[in-house]
Amino acid sequence: MQEKRIHEAVDVMIHTERMHKLAIDSKAQEIGIHRTQHRILMHLARRGSLPSQKELAEHLGVSAAAVTGALKRIERDGYIKRSLGQDNRYNELTITEKGREIVEKTKKLFSETDISLFDGFTDEEIEAYISCLKKIQQNIKSHTDITKRENT
Repeated sequence: MQEKRIHEAVDVMIHTERMHKLAIDSKAQEIGIHRTQHRILMHLARRGSLPSQKELAEHLGVSAAAVTGALKRIERDGYIKRSLGQDNRYNELTITEKGREIVEKTKKLFSETDISLFDGFTDEEIEAYISCLKKIQQNIKSHTDITKRENT
C-alpha cells in the first residue's frame, strides 16, 4: 500500500509543478513575455551582465538555440542590449531599464500567483509542506548525482 501511495504522491507533485508552470506562463503572456525570456531577464537583473550566451544556456538548462531565439526577441523589444565584451570575442548582455521594469512587473504577478496557491492553508500546514519538500530534496541528493544542475 505504501508504494502505491508514494507513486500517487510523486504524480501529484509532478502534476502540481506542471500546473504552476502553466499558471506562471499565463501570467507572463499577459504582459507579452515567454518563460525563457523572463528567466533570462531575471538572471541578468541579478547579475547585471553576462559575458556569453553559452554560459547563459548552461545556467538555464536550455539549448543554445533557445537562448539565441529568446535573446533576439528581448533585444528587439528593448529589454536587453548587446555590446562587445572586454576581450572582443563575446557579446556582453546587459538588461535595460525597460527590462528591469518588466522584471518588476513579473515578480509582482508571480508573487500574487504563488500566494494564491496557499489560500486556505494555515501557517502550520505551510511549514509542514516546506519540511516535507526539503526532506524529499535531501533524499534526491543522497540517491542521485544532481548537484551540478541543482540551481538551474
